[in-house]
Amino acid sequence: MATWAFRLRPVQYSTLANILVIACGVAIASFGEVSFNMVGIVLQLGGVVFEALRIVMVQKLLTPSNDQKMDPLVSLYYFAPACAVMNGLLSLVLEGPRMTWQHVHNVGYGTFFLSALVAFTLNVITVLVVSHLSRVHLHCCAKY
Repeated sequence: MATWAFRLRPVQYSTLANILVIACGVAIASFGEVSFNMVGIVLQLGGVVFEALRIVMVQKLLTPSNDQKMDPLVSLYYFAPACAVMNGLLSLVLEGPRMTWQHVHNVGYGTFFLSALVAFTLNVITVLVVSHLSRVHLHCCAKY
């Protein structure tokens, strides 16, 4: 829906119908849950919306316009520090007062390192996949 809102792809009603069926199924399963929590649902929905917007904005940045195209790794060079600062500020406010070094030791330094590595890899893969899909979409549209 975000790609439709930003006019990156035309609206396809079959895709919209599939999304609505999936959303209805998830809603029915969620409301039937014994320990349903509305705050958790709102936070999850917010996360999905913001991730969709982030991917659409990355796709717009990586789409060539006027012979200018941002390289996927260059875009990650600009996104990573901004994300690190925002996550750092939020974690200081929300988690910092309750977190101790004992918590870090209990989780393990290797786990923290692997978590950071997985997050970095996820960002690189996301940017590369969006870049590839943008090129495929442009190539397909150029044919027609």
